[in-house]
Amino acid sequence: MGINAAIAKNNRKKNSGGIAPDALHVVNTLQIAIIHFNRLFHDSEDNAPLLFTFIYLWMTQQLDSLTAAEDIPSLSRVTGKDACAEHRLRIINLNGISWVEYALCYSTSTGVVWQWQPVPSALNHFFYRYVRTLNTTAQKPLLNVALKQQLWRFINKSWKTPKLCAQYGRLRKDVFFRYFTIMAQRCPYLSTSAKSVLLGNKTLHHRSATAYQRESSDQIRYKIFKAHNEYLERIVQTASRYRINLAIDSAHHHLSLLLNTKVTLPAYLTTVGKIVVFERRKNPRDHGYQYIELPTFWVGSDRALPLDDVRTFFLALDNNVKQHTVAKIATKPQLKAYYNALTYQLAFQFLMLTGARPTHAISLETRRCYGTFQSTLSDKGRYRTLYLCDYLQQAITHYLAIQQNLLTQLGSHASSPFLWFLFDENNQPLPLNARSMRQFMHQHWPYKSSNVKKIVPYCLRHTFAQQALTSINPQLTTQHIDRLMGHSSFGEHLGSDQCFPINKKILLQFLNPLPGKLYFSLDSTTLFSFSHIHLLQE
Repeated sequence: MGINAAIAKNNRKKNSGGIAPDALHVVNTLQIAIIHFNRLFHDSEDNAPLLFTFIYLWMTQQLDSLTAAEDIPSLSRVTGKDACAEHRLRIINLNGISWVEYALCYSTSTGVVWQWQPVPSALNHFFYRYVRTLNTTAQKPLLNVALKQQLWRFINKSWKTPKLCAQYGRLRKDVFFRYFTIMAQRCPYLSTSAKSVLLGNKTLHHRSATAYQRESSDQIRYKIFKAHNEYLERIVQTASRYRINLAIDSAHHHLSLLLNTKVTLPAYLTTVGKIVVFERRKNPRDHGYQYIELPTFWVGSDRALPLDDVRTFFLALDNNVKQHTVAKIATKPQLKAYYNALTYQLAFQFLMLTGARPTHAISLETRRCYGTFQSTLSDKGRYRTLYLCDYLQQAITHYLAIQQNLLTQLGSHASSPFLWFLFDENNQPLPLNARSMRQFMHQHWPYKSSNVKKIVPYCLRHTFAQQALTSINPQLTTQHIDRLMGHSSFGEHLGSDQCFPINKKILLQFLNPLPGKLYFSLDSTTLFSFSHIHLLQE
């Protein structure tokens, strides 16, 4: 295999839907780590904070980035009324059930925000058993300098495979350190916004994809919690099936890394689709405490337009076409005005139903259109496949019939490399461009306000991406959305990647109902024909 083929294969492997690490290899490597931990810290009185910090670093994907003992963070416990900050832990008690939460970093348009994230179900018992012993008033760091040196020696040393674990395969230590990172990269239903919080832009597969999606912090918190539970569930089931022991031997403390996913969740973790964050405050009535729900904030793009506004805009385009509808006797300028109105309407429908970049493609190239089912378009210097829904296929077919009739009526033999185009005063084809589309949109946008300049045709691409993200039937994977939006890395471009029939079916299941959501209809005025028109002299 050549170097380019190896890079392409590695890119595809890292993408959503890639093969996850073998669960048996993961749990066996974890067992190896526990065995070496027992040997190194069996007689230590501080093995509890050392083990707790190691599991915390593994869960939060920080082990692989450590280069020295000084890089190990100083964890501390705070109360429910304290603000969330880096490397802080707290216990929240709702409905009589205690749950541990840790600080997670969100990058927003206004800066970095730290938010509380509940630990996975399988680790809550282990975390709670130790965090509850920590003092919240002193906020003393969990590990001093000497303990960090001891933990660093354990992390940095070679973990040879004991005979007890030799019967099963294992992962390389660095791969084991990145287990949660790898799972997040390849998780098909973890949204790009959630992946950007977990992985950051450097590890994210398609960095530009985050600019088109928008989710609330409550939604992201829920998706991360659900994903982490799934990543640990496969480990728990495998450990149970093969009876792999993860106990910690200690002469001073009774410890065990208890992975248990069958736990009772507090009410705030059972709401489907979101997990709210709480802050503990004093109740002025009885001088007790109560948990107050904190407001959510948004992560990602804010350029997606509300569906009602988009529907109103396309209704305005439809009315514009009807205003130019000609009778049986018409002039050439009237016919051209009607045709140009249809052209703009089809161009905006094309942008809304495909998510194409209006700065790259406003019309399809005739030579790159294969029937009306699909086409290829140039996107940032590379060609990609564009799937057309049933409505758009019909709209293009009827438009081309009208176009041909108009050319006959005008006696023109002009041609254009694009399927749809305008006619200028000299009856010559005039290609659409981003500027003319932007001006036309501003002219017909129904809401005249100070924000109208911010509403540009590119907003339709953001709206299309948001519809794909929030689609329920079918639910699209991250890779499906990337394919629709044209996001790809080396090895995933046209000619290097293949879309199987089942994937095409899912994409069309999303695309075909989209015109109905926007109230598009093939009206009789849209199907107008020029065959019966008698032209007057200009």
